Amino acid sequence: METVVDATVPLDQFVLEEAIERVPDVELEFVQSAVHSSACPMPFLWASTNHPDRLETALEDDPSTERVRHLSRDDDRDLYSVDWTAGATGLIDGFSEADGSVLDVRGTADHWLFRILFPDRSMASETFQTWCDAGTDVSLSRVGSLSCRAGDTGGLSATQHTTIAQAFQTDYYDVPRGTTLEELAAEFEVSHQAVSERLRRGHSHLVERMLSESTVGSEGRP
Repeated sequence: METVVDATVPLDQFVLEEAIERVPDVELEFVQSAVHSSACPMPFLWASTNHPDRLETALEDDPSTERVRHLSRDDDRDLYSVDWTAGATGLIDGFSEADGSVLDVRGTADHWLFRILFPDRSMASETFQTWCDAGTDVSLSRVGSLSCRAGDTGGLSATQHTTIAQAFQTDYYDVPRGTTLEELAAEFEVSHQAVSERLRRGHSHLVERMLSESTVGSEGRP
């Protein structure tokens, strides 16, 4: 049965460690490409931060990048094109060429999160053991089937899911509120703007998903 794994990797064992340390509120997301050159894996990167000017400089100065170009701005995030160094390319290939399909790669101030779809649990186990044998400090935060995972998080990123769950558990959605954005921000050690953005994007995704499923259901009825 297909298996989806969430694996976390320390910042110092992947790319952009220095850039993330210099701009700790940043959230990074690789753009998954159907086709890309093996010489330049994962060339596109979304970035969300309250300090975009600082981030661009940090990305350009990071030892894992050779060239960084700002391509566009959408909503409150920026799209970059990145040419990686040879060492960084090897690290990226080591994860993206796992015996599975990389669904998502995201970076925060704490770690990198990889979400990978494997044909079965044995293949996932073999890949995890290969990483461990190579000295990579990988931690599995979640293992489950594709259908189970969709129901678990509603398609949210791990950060969005954690933030919304914490907001719910601390009565942020009650009237009057049991907690504030500032208190949630202190909990996650980020700015209140960053928490607000996580909640907004998470809510938007959940509503979009709900409306999409509702539309599909209505179209299927006679």
